[in-house]
Amino acid sequence: MSKLLEISDLKITFESGFGKVDAVRGVNLAMDMGDAIAVVGASGSGKTVLGRSLLGLVDAPGIVRGSIKFGGTEIVGKPEKDLRDIRGLGIGMVFQDALDGLNPVYSIGSQLSEIFMVRLGMSHSASKARAIEIMEQVGIRRAAERYHNYPHQFSGGMRQRICIAMAIGMKPKILIADEPTTALDVTVQAGILRLIKTLQSETGMGLIFVTHDLAVARMVSTRIVVMYAGQIVEEGPTEEVFRFPKHPYTKALLAAHPARVRSWRDLEPIPEAFVTDASSGGEAPGHSSPSIVVTN
Repeated sequence: MSKLLEISDLKITFESGFGKVDAVRGVNLAMDMGDAIAVVGASGSGKTVLGRSLLGLVDAPGIVRGSIKFGGTEIVGKPEKDLRDIRGLGIGMVFQDALDGLNPVYSIGSQLSEIFMVRLGMSHSASKARAIEIMEQVGIRRAAERYHNYPHQFSGGMRQRICIAMAIGMKPKILIADEPTTALDVTVQAGILRLIKTLQSETGMGLIFVTHDLAVARMVSTRIVVMYAGQIVEEGPTEEVFRFPKHPYTKALLAAHPARVRSWRDLEPIPEAFVTDASSGGEAPGHSSPSIVVTN
């Protein structure tokens, strides 16, 4: 029986006037229904472009090679019209920038309702009721009134909650959440995370949660994937990775958590010789290559 998601030897390259940039280099990953994977790593490590590739959203000059199978169906190279059938109901995504997912000339309510009417076949009245319900679930007060407001009438954090509502309202088989709670205060963040976990338990949805927040990663996931220079360098059950990190980068990442650092003198930077040139895939002699994946 095939996995819900199978990624095999995925490589994503961007060509530019300055040369070739290998954003993702040979990633392998698999997940089943109900899995909750947190993807952590520094900015530029390939987390976001990995997530976008699962929806066929890597635009030119990006080149995607390898295999991404969703429910046994190959996504890499699939025509745009076929990808539309997968997006939303199959794989949903919450993007980092809320404005990317909202049209400024349509009201919030009309955008939510249209999704439910077109993709779920709901009537106008049923889709409006569902839109108001999901707005309330993500913490929008007076949702029935705010239904008629436009994106510019919402704060950045509220727009982010609307984008989360759009994604989870479809009840996708896989939800990719790319830094979905960064713009939210701690109380609202906790509520959103509880909502996502409830949806997981009710529907068996798979979750890929991209974050810089290690506390959030620990709270929301059952497995941790650590990315460095476009590669997965460590993967394992969440608690094992947190308690017994094996890869030098993972150890440095956990050691840099504010709870463990009392002053800048406590920070231990990764040795310069360890850093791999992501463009060339080179490796400093005498040091462990980040291309060696540690599985806990």
